Amino acid sequence: MYSIRKVSQLVGIPAVTIRAWENRYQLTAPVRSTGGHRLYRDADIETLRWIKQQMESCHLKISEAVSLYRDKQGNEPAEALSQPNRFNRLTDQLYRELVGLNTVQANEVIDLCFSLFHHEEVFHHILTPVMRQIGTAWENGVISVAQEHFASQIIIQRCTQFMRILPLNRNLPRAVALCPEGEHHQMGLMLFTLFLRNKGHDVIYLGPDTPLNDITSLILAKNIEIVAISLNNPLLAASVEKWISDYRLANPSLTIIAGGNGFQGCSTALAPLVCPPVPSEWDNWYSLLLYR
Repeated sequence: MYSIRKVSQLVGIPAVTIRAWENRYQLTAPVRSTGGHRLYRDADIETLRWIKQQMESCHLKISEAVSLYRDKQGNEPAEALSQPNRFNRLTDQLYRELVGLNTVQANEVIDLCFSLFHHEEVFHHILTPVMRQIGTAWENGVISVAQEHFASQIIIQRCTQFMRILPLNRNLPRAVALCPEGEHHQMGLMLFTLFLRNKGHDVIYLGPDTPLNDITSLILAKNIEIVAISLNNPLLAASVEKWISDYRLANPSLTIIAGGNGFQGCSTALAPLVCPPVPSEWDNWYSLLLYR
């Protein structure tokens, strides 16, 4: 058991602050000595250290750090923020670090997200909204090209790192994922690639600006059975749809998956191949497409 003076020395937080947090947030629960003095346990010290670390590394307010701590403990009070708001708070924090070109702090925020939520929630409710926010800010001239590139690379790197640890099922068909030539927005493609990898598929990720005619030899050489194409630019839709139609005629056993806003308004023949825009619908659609 430790006195409040000793706790203050161990965690580097003034005693008056510890008492204030205790009264307002009930973070610690000291017992009283026979003389009426506060006595703290090791668990209290660990709690205070965690709170302090989040405030310093992620630049959070005390109320935000406390809310995250309660999320982590699964003991969030009824008056705390709803889950969408918690996502929004972390999204805003990550956005600030990315546009500030703060590599270490941005990665610390992402680490915190993965410690609090399932990886699919992090990808869909935090990383994707951040990339949309970054893209909008760049298009409106709020941030520079350098800031946009920096943010994209940080998030793509984290997604790529995560793909490496997902287990493979060698019995599932191998896939290739790409954005066609002229398409540079790859976040949607990355998310769907992670979805396939989470299912156990081996996916060769080619990324943005890939000429479709160049993948024919790769499909044959690597025994590819699934081609996932992401498109956001509607000006490219006609040529991409023609390639898909021609290739399906020549290779009817190949499964082609199309996704992205660029395929809105596509032909009736292509429509069954277009992935739903809502990730929560991917599981059912995937089962119908691959196992019909």
